[in-house]
Amino acid sequence: KQWYQRRVRGHSSASRRAFSPPSFPHKKVKAEQPILTSTNHIEREPSREVVNLKKIQNKLAESLRLSLHYFSPPSWPTKKEDLINLDLDKLLEFPLNNFFDTYEVNLTELIGQYQEHASTAEKRAETAEEKLHNVRKLVMQLLKPSLNFTQENSEENEEIGDNVDEILAAVVKETNKIPDS
Repeated sequence: KQWYQRRVRGHSSASRRAFSPPSFPHKKVKAEQPILTSTNHIEREPSREVVNLKKIQNKLAESLRLSLHYFSPPSWPTKKEDLINLDLDKLLEFPLNNFFDTYEVNLTELIGQYQEHASTAEKRAETAEEKLHNVRKLVMQLLKPSLNFTQENSEENEEIGDNVDEILAAVVKETNKIPDS
């Protein structure tokens, strides 16, 4: 112990610092800069980090406003125009769960209505197609006697039944060629 004290006393203060624990450099946090306003109040200028956070906050708020505006269900009580103008406090208090539940219910109803409409339209198309096929068969039966079909041509008769509009057009053309007597 005495040896250490003699050694420390015999050296300059610079060498004594060598025996002290090292100090670590601390990250300097930029302090807010004072700003004088027109009323001579001193206000602090926000740091760069605060400014960046404000920009991010504003972008997120704007994205949320746009999402609310575009996905607003027809039955939602707030108008779309009002949703786009919500301030930050109202955005924070906004009932998102209720909003999206309402959106989901309305979307499900809308999809159901479209499916029902498509099903009804498909049934109408099938019915119309069946009626058209029956009318073609009837027209073919009317045309058979005048076209002199034989029993041998029964397969052709089925094809002709599907092409009755062409045959009917040919018959009309032939009847127009016959001069009135």
